Amino acid sequence: MIDWKTILSRIWEHVAASGVSTGLLLAILGCFVLLAALLQVVTTLLRARWFELLGERSWTLLAMPGTIVHETGHALFCLLFRHKIEEMKLFAPMPDGTLGYVRHTWEKRSLYQRAGNFFIGTGPVIFGTTVIIVVTAWLLPEVRRELELPSCHTLGDLAAGALSLTCRMIRELFRPELWTKYQSYIWIVLTLLIGSHITLSKPDLENAGSGALLLPLLLFLLDLAVIHWFDPAEFLLRRGGSFLAGALAAVFFVLLILAGFTLLIYLPVFRKGSPKTPRRK
Repeated sequence: MIDWKTILSRIWEHVAASGVSTGLLLAILGCFVLLAALLQVVTTLLRARWFELLGERSWTLLAMPGTIVHETGHALFCLLFRHKIEEMKLFAPMPDGTLGYVRHTWEKRSLYQRAGNFFIGTGPVIFGTTVIIVVTAWLLPEVRRELELPSCHTLGDLAAGALSLTCRMIRELFRPELWTKYQSYIWIVLTLLIGSHITLSKPDLENAGSGALLLPLLLFLLDLAVIHWFDPAEFLLRRGGSFLAGALAAVFFVLLILAGFTLLIYLPVFRKGSPKTPRRK
């Protein structure tokens, strides 16, 4: 006879283990989402203040590098998730304040393409942060050398490792010798130009939200499919924990740098102008 009790018990064990693994994967993703949300707040304030201080014409001219990086972030994830790019303008200032856009379509029945909306919508944060990290590693090798990846086996190890790495990189920025080199000042300018455009527009956030709803389901189905052979969350921490700690530290580092710039330009010593800011679709 078929032992249904044993079969159902094993099925429940697989489902429960998959649920725990999915929860851990979502917690790891949530760390990045939290930092991205803080970046959104900081860069929104940064862009608004810069526009006030520089005026519309000057802002539009200086917006070119950041806008190109922003729209490229959308486009790259469109390609990765097989969306069709209908039209793309990396930098095309318009009378309504739009600086650039990427228009894309996707197959509505495809869960993969729909889930991809989350990454397409947040693409400027992912790609923009990556570009700033690359620029930092190129122009400030002293900071890059502090990014020694620790071993991580739990979520606590991941958080502690990321915090330790961030503190070491920030500490390196306060060395007086670093600011005797012209590369450090080029780094400031590039970080500001790119970082001020990491912020997401309302359509970006709506697009990301439509894909985010599917992520837990897709992760759970993935866990359920492979949990018999290995635990995806445990495997990710064991094999990729060091990289994840480094990635979290790098994003946190960028967040702190942009927050510092934002606080600086909001000091009363700077004059105020019009609060109007340009838009991006």
